[in-house]
Amino acid sequence: MNTQADIFVSPRSDRPMNKRCLYVLLLLFSSTGLAWSAEVGEAIEQTIKAAAMAAATFSETRDKQAVLALYSKDYVGIQDGETETRDSVEKWLSDYESELAKGSPLRFIGAVSNVNVRMTGLTAWATYEYVFQAVRHGELEAQDRGQCTALLRKESSAWLIFHEHCSRPRRP
Repeated sequence: MNTQADIFVSPRSDRPMNKRCLYVLLLLFSSTGLAWSAEVGEAIEQTIKAAAMAAATFSETRDKQAVLALYSKDYVGIQDGETETRDSVEKWLSDYESELAKGSPLRFIGAVSNVNVRMTGLTAWATYEYVFQAVRHGELEAQDRGQCTALLRKESSAWLIFHEHCSRPRRP
């Protein structure tokens, strides 16, 4: 008579079959992840770069949705110790748009580099370096550079940033 315990034991081993099955499943899932990770990794990297580009070109486009569409509704980030939300990003864009409408020559230039993507299921994280410059009348007014970690999740067909933590290097 087979008991529940007997069913999960391999005939040639004392090792439970469920452990072997688990190892096989883990191997299958990890190799499947490798097959699609390059394509998905590129999509995630493009989201990170698109967010920087949309913010940098905002003075020309004035398209808040191009920026906000890359962030989830529940986005919360930390920029050098200060908390920001999707609402605060939208407020910053509105304030900047008002300044531009008044003729402000202030422009921002942003770039990201060294993007490193990792993922598991419908969640991913990316680390990267950024440079953000404020330019007025063609002259560099300020520059900020540092490192970020962004957390993203797949919503419908898009990868959206739901958390981001950026900081500048400490001065010695």
